[in-house]
Amino acid sequence: MASAYHILDELTLLDASTIRLFHDAFSDLYLRMGSDEPIGPLTVRRALPVSAPDQFVTLKDRDGREVGIVRSVDDLDSQSCAALKVELDRTYFPCRITQVHDISVRYHVPTWDVQTDRGRRVFEIRSSRRDLHVLPGGRILINDADGNRYEIPDYRRLERISRAFVEGQI
Repeated sequence: MASAYHILDELTLLDASTIRLFHDAFSDLYLRMGSDEPIGPLTVRRALPVSAPDQFVTLKDRDGREVGIVRSVDDLDSQSCAALKVELDRTYFPCRITQVHDISVRYHVPTWDVQTDRGRRVFEIRSSRRDLHVLPGGRILINDADGNRYEIPDYRRLERISRAFVEGQI
């Protein structure tokens, strides 16, 4: 008889009580497990960025190899928790779009000219189907061609012209 499959057997979950995360002098994230040499610099990725952003955070080395997974950010000691949250904020830089000045399409490539909470931005997206994610409540997440992330908390609350531009894309 075959044994039952357990997804947790596939994951490299890190023991929050034995690891320490910190930034070096160059602001790169490093991991220390017990008394071993630090591993890094590391990149971070959320497994569930929308539904559970602080759970199952993957740490990868500079070659993109998985080092391990932090089950919950809140399980870490306070300094590691703070270091990981800084890195997550740096990685997931969602500018909030407050107004859409124009969306033009040339050669099937949409170019957005927008006002954000961090100033005016002009960016391209590769595909409205792949890079534009409409979520419940009118929330929209946009990934531009350079990997930057933008958010419209509720496109229905944008002023009329901005809303019309967005509705032409979704």
